[in-house]
Amino acid sequence: MSWPEQVRALWEAYIAETEQLERDKKPGAGIFGLTPGPKDDPCHDRFLFQAQALLGRMGEASPPSNEVRETLEYIYRAPLDHPSPLTAYWSLQAIHGATAPLAARLDPADAQALRDEYAKMYRRWERLPAMKEALSALDKAAGKN
Repeated sequence: MSWPEQVRALWEAYIAETEQLERDKKPGAGIFGLTPGPKDDPCHDRFLFQAQALLGRMGEASPPSNEVRETLEYIYRAPLDHPSPLTAYWSLQAIHGATAPLAARLDPADAQALRDEYAKMYRRWERLPAMKEALSALDKAAGKN
């Protein structure tokens, strides 16, 4: 299975799991933090751990630039394609910071194209620190820093 396929499979499994949590949520669960709700499920930490490990293995394998770009395009677009459940949305954005080492594997032209696309997807004032880290890594890979 290619790197982009592995990433898609992990992301889609996580999104499906969070959607199921939302469907199974009991009325009032998670309100005011008094009872656990979908946001408290260990699947979020598990996803972040598994995603970081997968991205680390990918970086060690030194895939070609086109595979890295395809993978990063999917990861960067995932929060926009899946804005709900909100519990998944934040994790899908937070993992952007873990993609920074992969940006160094991009050809400068791929890095520049992906950087421009990223800047259009996420406006400056919407970016979390992890997203700023990803954008900075894309800048560096494109030769801007």
